[in-house]
Amino acid sequence: MPLMSVYIHIPFCVRKCLYCDFLSFPLCGERGKDGGFSCGMAAADDSQSGCGNGNGDKGLLTIDADKTVPAYIDALKSEIREKASSYPDRTIGSIFFGGGTPSVINGKYIKEIIDELKKYWQIAGDAELTLEVNPGTADGDKFRIWKEAGVNRLSIGLQSVHDEELKLLGRIHTYDDFIKCYQGALRNGFDNINIDLMSGLPGQKVSDWTDTLETVLNLDTQPRHISAYSLIIEDGTVFGDVYGENESEPSLTPDGYDDLRKKTRALSSVQLPSEDEDREMYHLTSKVLSEKGYKRYEISNYAMEGYECRHNLVYWNRKDYLGLGLGASSCMDNVRWKNSADLNQYISDAKHDMYEIENLSAEDRIFECIMLGFRLTKGIDLYAFKTEFGEDFEVRFNDRIRRFTKEGLISVKDGHAALTERGLDVADYVILEFLR
Repeated sequence: MPLMSVYIHIPFCVRKCLYCDFLSFPLCGERGKDGGFSCGMAAADDSQSGCGNGNGDKGLLTIDADKTVPAYIDALKSEIREKASSYPDRTIGSIFFGGGTPSVINGKYIKEIIDELKKYWQIAGDAELTLEVNPGTADGDKFRIWKEAGVNRLSIGLQSVHDEELKLLGRIHTYDDFIKCYQGALRNGFDNINIDLMSGLPGQKVSDWTDTLETVLNLDTQPRHISAYSLIIEDGTVFGDVYGENESEPSLTPDGYDDLRKKTRALSSVQLPSEDEDREMYHLTSKVLSEKGYKRYEISNYAMEGYECRHNLVYWNRKDYLGLGLGASSCMDNVRWKNSADLNQYISDAKHDMYEIENLSAEDRIFECIMLGFRLTKGIDLYAFKTEFGEDFEVRFNDRIRRFTKEGLISVKDGHAALTERGLDVADYVILEFLR
């Protein structure tokens, strides 16, 4: 049976980070073993002073964990049953729980979702099952439940080893919280762990980024995978209001958000690294990680041999994936669509209607092949390109290949067209030139 991957969106978190534009909502409820959490929108003085959904002008939204989470899980299971009728003869090669913060909900719900998938599809014996974890939201009970349910890979959002940087980001954890989480994961048998790191943070110096990299690499047990991203300033976030091109009064702070306004004003006095500093951090990442045995296989991702994220490779290689949950995207048999991004609508919609449906033409697929393939260090598979599109990549793009090869930005060898180290530095520029 043909393979597909499955993405599960869990749109809940303890609080919105100040840079986050993902579709997620802070939970309000009784914090305890049932997975509920107290109000999570942090104020400037770290008190608990109210909740916001962090979605720009959509206004104030409070999520009651005790009521909404079970209803959402039921809706997810309903969508699984519905989608199974449309794609019955498939084997699942990977599952990825993203969010939000999937680790914030009761572990039993993760097991229920995996069990529901097993009712309708075969899960490959070597399938990769990843769950995103935020330090401070996982304990021994959750680790054990996840492991028993079949989760075999964790992605832990550390971002920085410096507590002051974490606080500026609006993260809920400290570095000590991360250490407890990481050690707990190892004790419970998780040896395939990714750690997310972020550079280009407010007030961050090159020496701070070096310290973050070296501290993570000197853990008693090195992580098998590291994702190292540069901070991106997104519209509709607190960081967008402070550091975006159109600075304005924070859109995320409706009436009553005086504490968050204070935090935003405080941020405005902390500068982002200069462009030169940001590039130095970028180059430092590859140098330091390669010296420690990590292979860069995608622009922002590094892995020890055999530990590349198979789920993300599905996206970059344009294989079939089914997105389940609020706002999730899918691409199956060259048809792309999205789920509703309205939480109440998603929970109440028995049919789980598809939105923004797009039948991808050959030109659409070539566009994506270039855009995604050049993100991979191995590049675009020339044989696969000709097999799918009936065209020779080197013939169609001969002028650009000759130009960028001469400039040292592209290399064509071993059946692949790939960006060089210099090319990866200006990947967006090269890709845009190929798409003209």
